[in-house]
Amino acid sequence: MPGVDVTVFGKLSDFKTALEVSPPNAALSPRPVLTSLNRGVDLQGLRAGSDAEQYLLVSTKFLARDMLSSFRYGIVDLVERKSLPRFVAGLLGVNDAPEVQRVTKIEDLLQLLQFQTADAVLLPERFRADFESKSKMSFTILSLSTAKVGLVAVTFLSERQSIEGAIRRLPKHVLADLGVDEWR
Repeated sequence: MPGVDVTVFGKLSDFKTALEVSPPNAALSPRPVLTSLNRGVDLQGLRAGSDAEQYLLVSTKFLARDMLSSFRYGIVDLVERKSLPRFVAGLLGVNDAPEVQRVTKIEDLLQLLQFQTADAVLLPERFRADFESKSKMSFTILSLSTAKVGLVAVTFLSERQSIEGAIRRLPKHVLADLGVDEWR
């Protein structure tokens, strides 16, 4: 994005601090991150016309809906630490908040299964093939109707026009990396 300084944060806590201490002109993040930080959505990413993506439950164990409350889960950190178990319960469609291991990137979810620190992990369906190709483990995969997560969105904190123009002109391969194909 020519003319735009971009800073990337690997941890939600660092992102939150930056928004509070030195607010940027805009913030681009998965919608649950923005929502957890009480930020509105001004520009929503879409993929195939949808503003949310399906998450899959992946495990090396047998999966059945009636067992979901008893498992330990791994997920990329999308909301603040205290809120993550309730967020996962919502994705699973269960009442009780489960034990949750949070990671900062998709690749780290595989280690949770390998080292058995999680019984199952939640990951975006678009990462399934890559995830499975990186391991010789046999996976059980369950798709839940409740496991939909908002795609990347943008909140503008100032100077919307120039930043929005740069975001809307992002090349298709960058949009694909963000998991979207257009903006609304």
